[in-house]
Amino acid sequence: MSFSFVDWITAIESDRARGTLRRAHGAPPLPPWLVIEAVGQLAAWIAMARSDFVSRPVAALVGEVRLSGADDGGSVDLEARIDRLDGRAILYSGSARAGGTQIAELARCVGPLLPTEVFDDPAALRQRLAALRAGAPAAGAGGAEGELPGAQLAAIDLDAGSARAQLHIPTAAPFFADHFPRRPVYPASLLADAQNQLAGPLAAQLLGVAPARARLSRVADFKVRSFSPPGQTLELVAEVRPPAGEGVRIAVSASTAGKRIASSALEYCVAPPV
Repeated sequence: MSFSFVDWITAIESDRARGTLRRAHGAPPLPPWLVIEAVGQLAAWIAMARSDFVSRPVAALVGEVRLSGADDGGSVDLEARIDRLDGRAILYSGSARAGGTQIAELARCVGPLLPTEVFDDPAALRQRLAALRAGAPAAGAGGAEGELPGAQLAAIDLDAGSARAQLHIPTAAPFFADHFPRRPVYPASLLADAQNQLAGPLAAQLLGVAPARARLSRVADFKVRSFSPPGQTLELVAEVRPPAGEGVRIAVSASTAGKRIASSALEYCVAPPV
């Protein structure tokens, strides 16, 4: 199971890139976390290429993601833009389109730059980029085909205005081979998936619909404050916040031993019936 979601980089410049996440036509809609991850990975390729693979960005802040829920299957076209890059971090934005329709738009995302060699082999990354630009992904790429990795929450404790659950990060998992070979770290996008799993049933309860009808429409201020290594247990808490338009807003935090690891605000609306 790969954790590389850019299958082909069709264009790459110093401040922008376009790529594709390949899927069979009519494939099920992609989870929002995977779309966000794919755009972030494309931005990371720009930053790594600019530094000649001396440094790489890691996830820290996603300022805003707007999700349309319009994914009707098939390949996803990705675009990433570097809005600012200095010696410390990148500021980037981007979008994803499926079937010609925009399904996600990212803005004000920040990735601190750290030494690449701490996490991965720079030479291997150069080879993978060359393969992606040639349209021939390296072995193990193509993470959107087959079973997708996802967070595994313990039982959710749900009441009228909040929800709680534990997330047990596995001590070993196939996705650690990509994230990252030299320093395994639980992906921020899987943490976002866990937050969505916790907040979704609470949102559905507030909206008065079945869980499948509560659609995530916006992610705001998703912040990761520290790495989560294999074997760690996180306590997740979701709490209702004042409404956002016609939908509902849920604040979610993750912590361990009293230390906050991550937080975000998730907005939900009622999805149209299938």
